[in-house]
Amino acid sequence: MGYFPTYTLGNVLSLQFYQQTLQDIPDLPEQFSRGEFGALLAWFKDKIHRHGRKFTANELVRRITGADSIQAQPYLDYIKRKYSEIYGL
Repeated sequence: MGYFPTYTLGNVLSLQFYQQTLQDIPDLPEQFSRGEFGALLAWFKDKIHRHGRKFTANELVRRITGADSIQAQPYLDYIKRKYSEIYGL
């Protein structure tokens, strides 16, 4: 089977965490446009990296976002938005 399921899980988690990051750091896109990534790195260090493997994925999601579990909807919204722009859907 390979690692494909973990890629998908990482993609799903990334959008759920990104939504929270935007709530915590509203001007993050503007920082990116200036080539500034320090605030994002600090956010990751504080919210994710410092915990290592201390928590399950669901527990980490709950601690960071307040959601009860991993949610696919942010990822599905991103995919729909991305491909609608590309293919005019």
